[in-house]
Amino acid sequence: MTSDEIKLDDRIFALFKGDPGCGKSIAAASFPEPYFFDLDGRMKSVANFWRPRGKKFTFDHYTSFDPLFDKLEQFSEYCPFGTLIYDGLTSGGDQILNDMLRFRGRSSKKIMRGARIEQYQIEDYGGEGRGLQMIVDKLKDISFRKGVHVIVTAHVLTTESTDLKTKQTITSRTLLTAGKKVAAKLPKDFDEAYHFDIQPGFGLDDPPKYTIVTKNTGWDWAKTALPLPLRIDFTDASLYDIIMKHLEGYEFVRAVNEPGEPKNLVAPKLTDF
Repeated sequence: MTSDEIKLDDRIFALFKGDPGCGKSIAAASFPEPYFFDLDGRMKSVANFWRPRGKKFTFDHYTSFDPLFDKLEQFSEYCPFGTLIYDGLTSGGDQILNDMLRFRGRSSKKIMRGARIEQYQIEDYGGEGRGLQMIVDKLKDISFRKGVHVIVTAHVLTTESTDLKTKQTITSRTLLTAGKKVAAKLPKDFDEAYHFDIQPGFGLDDPPKYTIVTKNTGWDWAKTALPLPLRIDFTDASLYDIIMKHLEGYEFVRAVNEPGEPKNLVAPKLTDF
């Protein structure tokens, strides 16, 4: 395969991250033939947005790791959907941690807080990291072999630190997981990582704008391999359709030209990125 054969719009493998209520799941449902691995239990808001617009989606609610991974194994053989959505990473990590407690043997040492609360141990956080990595790896394998879009949603944690010499406060955001290593490691697996936020209206009566940031701004990290603008407003719209619109004219497909003809490609300007 050569670079001329790369299609920008054939398969999107994306991380949607942001605070609760900023439209991540609703935006994910705009993709073709979506199936939700629902871990957050918040499908009502997605249905409320898309039902009046005639868009349907399929979902199953999961409360532990094994049934979800069994479904991934099924989809690795046959996947009838165009988009798989793991919704979301933060709740998935909590479920794996709960599974680690549940599977702990009776002879294993337990650290209790009070009569009922068992404390997580170091190996539990390793289990969270390994379990989430297994899920992302399986989703990536299905995406490549079946040609389906994959979206993983995640909440973020905002932290602040102050330099003792300069007194400058540095703000950063990371994925919200129990273990720190998995939050730093997982973003590397995604071609696309969009930060979702809400822009307030100019007046009290103006509705807010639901937007994504597609490139690193220092405050909110993000990345894209596609010719997308820095910020996209998807308020009351299909994020997937907006992305596809931006890709028009950038499809590096050999079939658009006859053999021997020059490629009709326009090099993107620096201002396009």
